[in-house]
Amino acid sequence: MAILTECAVLDTLVIFSLLFATLYLWMKWKHTYWQRRGVPTLPAHWFFGHFKDAILFRRPAGVILGELHRQAADEDDVLGIYILHKPFLLLRNPELIKQIMIRDFNVFSNHHFRGASKGDTVGKWTLFTIENPEWKHLRTKMSPVFTSGKLKSLFLLMQESGEKMRDHLRDQIRDKSKTVPITVKDTFYKYTTDVISSVAFGIRVNCYDTSPPEFYVNSRKAFNQTLLRSFQFFFLFFLPKIGQYLGSSILGKYTDYFRKVFWDSMDNRSVTKMKRGDLIDSLLQLKDESSDNTNFRFEADVLFAQAAIFFVAGRETSITTMTCALFELAKNPEMQKRLREEILQTIQDANGVTYEAVHNMKYLHQVMNETLRLHPPAPLLDRVPISNYTFPGTKITIEKGTPVYVVLRGIQSDPRYYRDPTRFDPERFSDERKDEIVPCTFLPFGEGPRNCIGMRLGTLQTAVGLIAILRDYEVALNPSWKIPYDPRNVFTSPPAGFLLDFKKI
Repeated sequence: MAILTECAVLDTLVIFSLLFATLYLWMKWKHTYWQRRGVPTLPAHWFFGHFKDAILFRRPAGVILGELHRQAADEDDVLGIYILHKPFLLLRNPELIKQIMIRDFNVFSNHHFRGASKGDTVGKWTLFTIENPEWKHLRTKMSPVFTSGKLKSLFLLMQESGEKMRDHLRDQIRDKSKTVPITVKDTFYKYTTDVISSVAFGIRVNCYDTSPPEFYVNSRKAFNQTLLRSFQFFFLFFLPKIGQYLGSSILGKYTDYFRKVFWDSMDNRSVTKMKRGDLIDSLLQLKDESSDNTNFRFEADVLFAQAAIFFVAGRETSITTMTCALFELAKNPEMQKRLREEILQTIQDANGVTYEAVHNMKYLHQVMNETLRLHPPAPLLDRVPISNYTFPGTKITIEKGTPVYVVLRGIQSDPRYYRDPTRFDPERFSDERKDEIVPCTFLPFGEGPRNCIGMRLGTLQTAVGLIAILRDYEVALNPSWKIPYDPRNVFTSPPAGFLLDFKKI
């Protein structure tokens, strides 16, 4: 029945037009937020804001944020942007970055990213997602897991996995005269899953078996980057108040499987009293500690969450770094030759791949750092203020709850701080030149009290993987090569079919 006109169809069109016009005008008004506060910004789409290509999965979010950072004027220390209707602030000045990450950490101690939907009891207890003051207590208790002594024990477990990868590649590449295309992401996926199963879940598997173990198969399914999962994770990362209702969880529908594996290891270790020097040993110790007059308890999913975040954060970041490092070395054969010579000479001098030998491979660490500068696995650092905040020395005030971003693909490639910033140059991190790097412009592991607690562990895992490859093989670009980024992933991630050519030395 018609209400506004004599025609029901026309009524529908009029109502729809009015609703659309209201939405349009509301969004346009929301997109004046930064102008009304005197903060520089850039032209934005009326609905998507500055994130149209990211929301439609045309390009990675990190790449788009890096472009926004570079499009701002050199004199702009901050840049206001919009994701849909919501305002975000990008920091472009190292002093302001230091201010929120270190000096005023008490205001910016929490992440904007939640990482867990409602009901995901695992995701909300990870060291990355948990909020202060529980975060501070958890960080204090977990820090001893990453001492040099503990890392040496974990190194032995990583080295076992590295040797499995070498055996696997030897089976694939037997003829020295032939070049073999290798799907490097798949190879590194198996290596890192092998490491994490041993280090974080306390079990030995061989992900390179012709009949892959259940742990590996379920890990691939749990982290399969479907369009739905990409959509859910996008909102958890950028618009968590919406994302928490979309039903995603950190381990997907395989949470119960991995929970059982974890608790089977914990229970078995409690009975046998065996020590492996892995995360299970450390978590058992925390579980058995007496209460220290806080409401925080190391039990149930609080314990399991610490193994889960190893799985989620420690695997994909290393895969990306190893893949991109080989990609850059394939483009720069002289650098690859120099690194291989260092690896082989250091192994010979140490009579094997030892913890100390890996630590002494200076050029290897320069290559990894330069890879992390150009291809940061986590594209941004996020913080959110717990109260209204005015940046010192400026008239810029942000409201409580306004997300603040440091875009790594922006600040780490900013020509104001790096000469020839798009060139792959490991010498930037040499002993002679590393002092040229401006503080808070190289941040692959974060900065301040809430930096990545697993930084040294991740670096070690990446180093062991690269050594296992480069000591035996020359790596070259495959004729079908592409830039190694998956447009659907919030984090920097190589596409599944990314190929490099391997030739046995």
